[in-house]
Amino acid sequence: MSGLKGEKAIAENFLKVMLEADDTGNYELFIKHYEEKDLVDFSMERFQNDIKHMQAQNGMNLGYEYFGVLQGYREGDHDGSFRFVWKGLYEKREALIVIGIHRKDDTWYINESSVR
Repeated sequence: MSGLKGEKAIAENFLKVMLEADDTGNYELFIKHYEEKDLVDFSMERFQNDIKHMQAQNGMNLGYEYFGVLQGYREGDHDGSFRFVWKGLYEKREALIVIGIHRKDDTWYINESSVR
């Protein structure tokens, strides 16, 4: 696991950016680390609708605790992906937060972000 410290730091940075985007409703910030092909059918309207429902169910994010990483899965055509999992602490409940990342041409991208 120690070989994934760099990847974990990248995923956590992406998590922080995405939580800020969720809290502020900033679509451009939210999609900043996605490849264009992974944003098909993810419009600003869908983002705003998702945020509205998520905040109604969870409340605002108060923090998070790291759980672990899942390695060796294939997400679409993204070889070498990692899924990092945190416990999200929200005003109304706790939830699992998953950030999936992959590397392409020496750049890291998000390929999954979910709150469950």
